[in-house]
Amino acid sequence: MGDFNAGCNYVPKKAWSSIRLRTDSQFVWLIGDEEDTTVRSSTDCAYDRIVLRGREMVNSVVPKSNSVFDFQKAYRLTEEEALEVSDHFPVEFKLQYSKDSTSRKRSFSYRRRTRARRF
Repeated sequence: MGDFNAGCNYVPKKAWSSIRLRTDSQFVWLIGDEEDTTVRSSTDCAYDRIVLRGREMVNSVVPKSNSVFDFQKAYRLTEEEALEVSDHFPVEFKLQYSKDSTSRKRSFSYRRRTRARRF
């Protein structure tokens, strides 16, 4: 998740067919090519991406929660003010408990927990 520079001039359209993250169906892209993750009004590129792998992780995503957070619009900032924060908008998604998930113990720690002593 993050700034992959995966858009516009950084990745020409013909190059996508040789990028495993894109061609391997095990990877799910939550931010599409049509999204604009840049602050500058003169740029319209999806540089920032969220890429997931694994049934448990993918099934944990809240439907339609993946998005680009346009903080410039949300906080009514000028482009100059927004650029003082970042030249990219954050990408986000929400997770929920998945019925397909494995044991809760394993998701927190692989160490064996000991019981507290009672006196």
